[in-house]
Amino acid sequence: MSTPKPFISLSVDVTNPGQYFACCGLLELAHRMPLWHEVEGWFASRIFSIRAHTDVEPGWRNILDLVLTGTITANAVGADDALRPIHIEPCGITLDWWVDLRGRKTPLKLWAGQQTSRGIVLALQDAIKGVVHTSPDALFDASQPLTGRFGVDPRAAWNTLDVGFSPNEQQMEVVTFPVVELVAAIGLQGFRPRQHDDDSFRYATWSEPLPVPIARAACAGCLSAGIVRHFSFRVATRGSYKGFDYASPIGGEL
Repeated sequence: MSTPKPFISLSVDVTNPGQYFACCGLLELAHRMPLWHEVEGWFASRIFSIRAHTDVEPGWRNILDLVLTGTITANAVGADDALRPIHIEPCGITLDWWVDLRGRKTPLKLWAGQQTSRGIVLALQDAIKGVVHTSPDALFDASQPLTGRFGVDPRAAWNTLDVGFSPNEQQMEVVTFPVVELVAAIGLQGFRPRQHDDDSFRYATWSEPLPVPIARAACAGCLSAGIVRHFSFRVATRGSYKGFDYASPIGGEL
């Protein structure tokens, strides 16, 4: 079997919760790649890296293909289309982090209006197809104008006080970062931020290579793995819509 090495490295702004959870989502998808074994991920400065034992040609496009070629179905259980859990094949991932065990929305559910969970995923999946030729360094910066998103990337947020109205509520297209939005949604399924108060959450980066099960605990700040940095962010309200705000480091500078 081949020797592991960091074969995927991406630039990341760890104060952007969307980019942080997109890194976690890429690690989750890499963990599910056929013929990839002992997958590990870690943060170092402003870089996120993934390595694995594999004899096939690795790359982040291989990982995104799990989502781009996947079949998106909505769980038939429940009456609210906006909240239905989403299942993605062939990677076998079910997304339902926006509801609790009783099917009620959680504080992480950000979208509103006529948007539905399945509609958001399908729109992001289609938008990502237009940025698949982006270089790895610009993967998280690739943008498309869209009317819907999960709301995890604060760069897509509008300040309704500045513009006088909410473009989301008017169904206007807003510059959106589809790779970040969709892959972060996958990351949030297994990598959950710890809720600190009603609208405040925390997560942590780690510098030692960790497999997915242990990395999930590191995300929540539950263990020490090399250099650990903790961050706090709030869910900002913008009209009837919400969105993740930028995070601030806890107990020290970046």
